[in-house]
Amino acid sequence: MDKIIKKQHNYSFSSFQPNLPPLVIPAEPKREQESVLLDTTNILMIKTLKTCTILLFIMLMSCAEKEDSITIAVASNFESTLKTIIAGYKNTHPDENIQIISASSGILSNQILNNAPFDLFLSADTQKPELIFNTLQLNRKPTIYAVGQLILWIPLSSGNQCLQKLSTLKTLALANPKIAPYGKVAEKILNDNSIKVDKIIQTSNAAQAYIYTKDKLTEAGFVPYSFVKNETVGCMQLFNTEELSQSMLLLNDSALNIYEYIASKNTQETIKSAGYK
Repeated sequence: MDKIIKKQHNYSFSSFQPNLPPLVIPAEPKREQESVLLDTTNILMIKTLKTCTILLFIMLMSCAEKEDSITIAVASNFESTLKTIIAGYKNTHPDENIQIISASSGILSNQILNNAPFDLFLSADTQKPELIFNTLQLNRKPTIYAVGQLILWIPLSSGNQCLQKLSTLKTLALANPKIAPYGKVAEKILNDNSIKVDKIIQTSNAAQAYIYTKDKLTEAGFVPYSFVKNETVGCMQLFNTEELSQSMLLLNDSALNIYEYIASKNTQETIKSAGYK
């Protein structure tokens, strides 16, 4: 999946020849000029060789690290739950080195389509894994590993009918609908209910929408239920929707064990207890 891009550097040199009568130009300075030119060329060649050597070393080190580890790209809403799952997984696979890259599903899917070296992709929707599966012509189809739940949270309020209170507020946080499935569902809820808020702050992912709301940088926020299921303060309105079905896609067979572990019955119970359906 990795691609090494080779850059070819073409250097050209020209010497300055003064327009003077031939008898005035002594032979020795000419040889000195040629020597300077040769020295300059050698220096540039040495510097170029050193640069190429360093780049090659970095690429080889990256390949070595990739062979010894599994990299999982996960939607931000599921990162904390995935860490809990991996902790249990490593009880029976202590020698496996697993790295997590977390971002919005849209950003991660774009990176995968541009040959990012991920082994497993856990999206916050079903559309992006399906697109990657078809585009890259993979062998194993995406499978749903969780169904997310979206909640509208107003920390400095109470009750569970929060939508009707939004019109009295000035700021609302939600994930960017263009790249984050949770933000897309939140935007749809606002549009379907013809709700206008003075200022909507779009964050890069659902986890950031939660942080903005928790730290009271905004008065309200559409956040993943899994983040606030233990909160006892504020107005909370839960929205159940199958639009937040979340699929995972195996990108490399090296991640097959953790892929099957996430799909196992015991792990599915762990996922439900974390606030998913």
